[in-house]
Amino acid sequence: MSRQAPIGHRIRGRRKDIGMTQNALAKAAGISPSYLNLIEHNRRSIGGGLLMRIAAVLDIHPHTLSGSEEGRLLADLSEAASDPVFYNTPIESREFPAMIAAAPGMISAFLALYRAYRSGLDEVDALSERLSHDPFLTEASHSILTRITSIRTVAEIFDDYDNLSPQQRARFNATLVKESHRLAESATEIFNFLERGNAGRPANNPAEEVDDLLYDNANYFPALEDSAARLRPEIDPDGGLYLTDLINYLESAHNIRVERLPSEDFATNGYHWDTEQKTLRISRALPITSARFQAARTICKLEAGDTVNAVLATANISSEAGRMRAYEALISYYAAALILPYDAFLADAHDLRHDIELLQQRYAASWEQICHRLTTLRRPGAEGVPFHLIRTDIAGNISKRFSASGLQLPRYGGACPRWAVHEAYLAPERVISQFVRLPDNSEYLFVARALRTGAGGYGTPQSVHSVMIGCDTAFANEVIYADALPLERPESAVPVGIACRQCPREDCAQRAYEMSDTADGRSSRA
Repeated sequence: MSRQAPIGHRIRGRRKDIGMTQNALAKAAGISPSYLNLIEHNRRSIGGGLLMRIAAVLDIHPHTLSGSEEGRLLADLSEAASDPVFYNTPIESREFPAMIAAAPGMISAFLALYRAYRSGLDEVDALSERLSHDPFLTEASHSILTRITSIRTVAEIFDDYDNLSPQQRARFNATLVKESHRLAESATEIFNFLERGNAGRPANNPAEEVDDLLYDNANYFPALEDSAARLRPEIDPDGGLYLTDLINYLESAHNIRVERLPSEDFATNGYHWDTEQKTLRISRALPITSARFQAARTICKLEAGDTVNAVLATANISSEAGRMRAYEALISYYAAALILPYDAFLADAHDLRHDIELLQQRYAASWEQICHRLTTLRRPGAEGVPFHLIRTDIAGNISKRFSASGLQLPRYGGACPRWAVHEAYLAPERVISQFVRLPDNSEYLFVARALRTGAGGYGTPQSVHSVMIGCDTAFANEVIYADALPLERPESAVPVGIACRQCPREDCAQRAYEMSDTADGRSSRA
């Protein structure tokens, strides 16, 4: 499936919808009518300033013209269609663009239904685990089986013996009534135990709602950027924003006390914000980069709550859990915008050719913080390299995902086992760069690093994650990690896929699942 969206068709369609001539649009956009004609027939690529000028003239968002939303729907539809649930009713991938063009609302509804189905499966799996291991449920299940056995025994007695005396029949009737009541009580206890709040069905997945919020806004929130830019000089006119500057501001502007305490005083993450005591407690074992980020997040919560809530007010988030998760994600976005100022960071990233280690040193930030910030440089007219980012744990679970590069990131399962994000675990803290080719012959640069985090002493459990950032090889000259890769030799690219069920590569020794019929557009059972 082609990654390139028919931008020209959208331009022509929108132009005709608003009754504008080709000459008028060309003049307003500052190009010749003949060049616009080539663009409208998809014979010339378009992007950057020209795309934004045309979008402005047509009074439409650039993302609508670029087809990023359609590309996202195509990616999600392809992944959903590869699910085994469609084994007997396969959907051919070549039909996807026409389906989206003809009924985009229906496709969005289908994907929402599929998400609910996946959420239901997760609920079933979770309940199965609880039934198997939870002591209360084990005992309650045994109690129900016991009551059912007793009721069945009494029923068989009534069926087999017609000559029971009135006294015997009354005694068995009393037993039947008592065991029926106990059965109802046991069943009620289980249902009450398993009930999730007031919801009668699985709620929308909060992580997916946050993913949608980021994608809908191209992971760029101008209101948060502008607010952070205004706040920065109030904290430190010199622009350093070191941990000491943030602590001094918390104390002077908000009368917040910051305490550095022994690591054993913290159960998990190494920091705690006490609203009532107006105290931020930070473990002495927490890295300075993390302590600085948490201090910045605290300032954001105190001063930028209204700005963040204004962004949330326009978001399509249905669950309270999703709203809380989105709030925390936007607070982190604001904190990054505060300590990694957009213009300066963009310029440094360009000058240093996106050398993440050097950016870490220059901004006193962590690897993951730098990678995150690189994905948010999407200001129209001042955009950075379009990166994708994915974070996994050592079991392969994806906890963060965003793509501006065109690479499809799996939403419902694990990523291709050949991706560098997995290989990085073999050499923790070492940077792994990789040159890959997808089945559609698109080529990408991957850069991954496995990170250990912990805030305690010997024997304290540590978290291990791998963070991978990457871009289309068209931007390889701007990224230092591509220098050591043989990009001039296409045959050296590592053949990868998105996920096993979507991958048509038949020679992959690491395949975990059989390929879905939708992976290569074939439908052998149709």
